[in-house]
This record gives sequence, C-alpha cells and structure tokens, in this order.
Amino acid sequence: MPLHYEPPTTWFAHVPKTGGISLGTLIEAAYKPSDVLRLQPPSLAEIAVSELSRFRCFHDFHHGRAMLNLTGRTDLVCITMLREPVERSVSQILYFQRTVAEIPHTFTPEYLQATQPILQFDLSTPIDPTIFELVCDSQWSMLGVLRDYRPLFKGSLDVASGRSIIRPFPLPLLTDLSDMKTVLDSARHWLSEMAVVGVNEHFHESALLVCDVLGILPPTSLPRTNRNPQRTNLKERYRSTLTPRVAEQLAELTQHDQELYSFAYERFQQQWAHYQAHPRRTYSIAPRLRALRPKAEKLKRQLISRVRGPKISQV
Repeated sequence: MPLHYEPPTTWFAHVPKTGGISLGTLIEAAYKPSDVLRLQPPSLAEIAVSELSRFRCFHDFHHGRAMLNLTGRTDLVCITMLREPVERSVSQILYFQRTVAEIPHTFTPEYLQATQPILQFDLSTPIDPTIFELVCDSQWSMLGVLRDYRPLFKGSLDVASGRSIIRPFPLPLLTDLSDMKTVLDSARHWLSEMAVVGVNEHFHESALLVCDVLGILPPTSLPRTNRNPQRTNLKERYRSTLTPRVAEQLAELTQHDQELYSFAYERFQQQWAHYQAHPRRTYSIAPRLRALRPKAEKLKRQLISRVRGPKISQV
C-alpha cells in the first residue's frame, strides 16, 4: 500500500444541485485551508489568473473545463457528481426560487424579470421551455461547454465595474452551442478521464470512492449540507410529487442530460466495482494528523486541568 504525505492535487467539478456542497466539504477537509480555493466569483475577484497554480484543492462552483485549463496544471485528479436529470432540474428550480427570495440583489434586474414564470412554478404547471433553459444550468452544459472565465478574475474590467459578481456572470462562450453532438462528446470525454464520477443516487458509495482516491478515512457520518430545508425525507424523489404531464415534459427537456447521465452512471458502476475489488489504494498521512490535532489539544487541556486541580475560590 503506497504511502503519501498529502492527498493528490484535486479538482472537484461541482455540478449544481447534485450534492456538491456535501461532497465538496468532505474533499476540502483533507487539505490545509490555505491550499483550498473555492472558485466562486467573489473569491476569484481577489486573485489573478497567474495565482491559480499555487493551490492544491480546487472546488469548482458550477464552472467548466476552461476554468481548469486556466490553472495550467496537468496533474489534477478530477472528481465530479451527477444526478438523475428530472430530480436535479426540480431541485434547481426550487433552489432558484429560494435564492431569489433570500438574495435578489445578486441577480441583474433584467434576469429577474425574464425568469418570473419560474418563480411561480409549483410542480404541477407546464413549464415554458425557454425559461427552463435559462434557469436550469444543465449537466451537459457545465461539463461540455467551454466559456471564457477571465472576466471573473482580478484585473478584468468586469471585476472593476462589479459586473462579475452579479448573476448571470459575463462569460463569453468559446463553444458553438448549435453543435450539440460535439458538446456531449466533450462532456463524455471529460467524464472518461475523471478519477471519480459519483452519482447522487448513490451518495454514500460515491463518497467512499472519493475517500479512496484521496487516501483518507471515510467519516463516521457523511455531510449533507445545502439541501432543501422543506425536504424532510431525503429518500422521497421529487418525481413522485410531479403531475404525469410535468414529469413527461421535464424528461423531454432533459434529453441531453439523460444521455450524459447514462454514461456517467456506467462510469460510476465501473469505478465502484473496481473499488470493491481493490479498496484503499493510497494512504495520505497529513489529513489524519490534522484530524488528530484537535483531539490532541483537547487531551492536553484535560491533562493540564487535572495536574493543576480544581480552582479554589479566595475568601
């Protein structure tokens, strides 16, 4: 069993509404905080593109491969998580509704006006396909479309004007969206290169694959964060709450995602079978030492307290 001091340098391609915050929390915990970069526009506005290469753990918040290319690194271990398309789409619509209600100032007025029909969506009304495409950043889009992310970084005119932190972000396209076959082929190609392709429907198994690749011990309980606060039963599927017409319509609107998800699910099954046959291929020491430090500090305080004895109040 090979030994490593630190886990490999990692790129987590966080597809929206797939359980990415939970999985990202698990990944980030394996690294020193100073080695982790969360690729969110407010954070990116504070650094230049030339500074990207110094980090060891990249948590990619809904960006694509062109962002990875900006690092200039070829040693990155890539991880992602996908989700059944109808479930993911409903989750994203409901999340969009909550986000607009809580922080409307992070969206441009024009975008809020254009997406008003989605704000009234109640899981029973037919969806306007144009509005659906505008709101639901699909899995094929994030993984297969290339965009120019330089407007998000320090030194750009968009950062200076403040435009880079108001959604939708000013990102020029580098891909011809009319050529859907090329986009899907690009997404499949990236998935075929990734060390872990998890699926939300098998979150526990996907997390074990991630721990195996990073060489860290699986936690006693896996984090489940940023989930719908109104969803008390995580085993209940959104599809069961939809009318047959809306469920059918969402299936039609997510055809490209359905193709990509089928490919991703097959990759997950292959990786899970390999893991079961050859578990824990690596062993990273540093994350274990960092995890033990708080316990050691607590034990130290307890020992000091015992040696000193109880405080005696002065009369």
